[in-house]
Amino acid sequence: MTILSKIQLFARSDMMPTFLVQLFQKRHVRPITMYHILRGKRTFSNLYAAFINDLLPYWGLLPHLERAAYEKEIQSLIRRNQLVADPDGYLTVTDTTEIDQSPMWWPRHVAGLVMPPYRESGDLLTLAVQLLSQLSQHDPHFAPVTPHILIQQRVKQWYRQVAQSHLAAVTAELADLLDQLPPIQALVVVNRFMGRNLDVASWDDLAKQCHLDPFIVQLMWVDGIAQLYTLCQQPQNQYWRPLFPPPTAAVTASAQTTMQLLPGRTIHQVAAKRRLAESTIREHILEAAMLGDQVLTETPEWGLAPVGCDHVQDFFRDRLSAIAARRMKEDIIDE
Repeated sequence: MTILSKIQLFARSDMMPTFLVQLFQKRHVRPITMYHILRGKRTFSNLYAAFINDLLPYWGLLPHLERAAYEKEIQSLIRRNQLVADPDGYLTVTDTTEIDQSPMWWPRHVAGLVMPPYRESGDLLTLAVQLLSQLSQHDPHFAPVTPHILIQQRVKQWYRQVAQSHLAAVTAELADLLDQLPPIQALVVVNRFMGRNLDVASWDDLAKQCHLDPFIVQLMWVDGIAQLYTLCQQPQNQYWRPLFPPPTAAVTASAQTTMQLLPGRTIHQVAAKRRLAESTIREHILEAAMLGDQVLTETPEWGLAPVGCDHVQDFFRDRLSAIAARRMKEDIIDE
């Protein structure tokens, strides 16, 4: 059983309603779409909703969130008039809802589209620490914290190629990485480690120790793993970086292929060359517009019908314009 699979996924948390209200604040999202965003179900409509509502950082944050528990919390918030649904089923936070601004526990380092799954990163780190602890006590025979063979193989390879010859430096670098976390978050992460004569602290015990709700403790753990992953990508952290898979591109390989073929061709030509539907090519363009490096606008080369002649292509234009406007607004804010 892996570390994250031990989480009972927040069904009985007193803080889940507060978390959901925070998510829906100043946003306009259907509840099922929010659920899919938190689970990381990748469809274009879910990606677009996440992009437009500034929810991409939370993509896949709760990959095992139980739908029944989630819907129960949503209905409770609606009954208490903390969330209100419009005729189209979109939820917004009511004007009377009291919201704590920027709570201490809010996840700030998550980036699910470009990071490995938090379960994977957490298991890699925990198993690596377990291995170092066991071998430091000359005890190579132990039950791994995760039964996942690929994770075990990656940790063994990392140990042989990196850690085995630099144990003191590996330990010092991990201590430095943990020192860069907020103290309470470092406490949560460290207490989820397992080693020789050291058991994993339960979420309930950690919650009591930190005077926090178990759900918040788990959110802090996920965010701590995300922060450690980001820190490990820095050049100076040479020992722990090879443990983790590199960041992934937010734009899928298929969409990247489409964008490489698009210059000088119409959407129809690219669709024919790739043997895909034109609707798929348009979705690839929108995906690249949202998640790629550049702001994209329509060009005559795409061969779109004149405005007003094809409602499907007009819908594509509207989405592309909305994406470009939001990205340009973000660029202005960043400046």
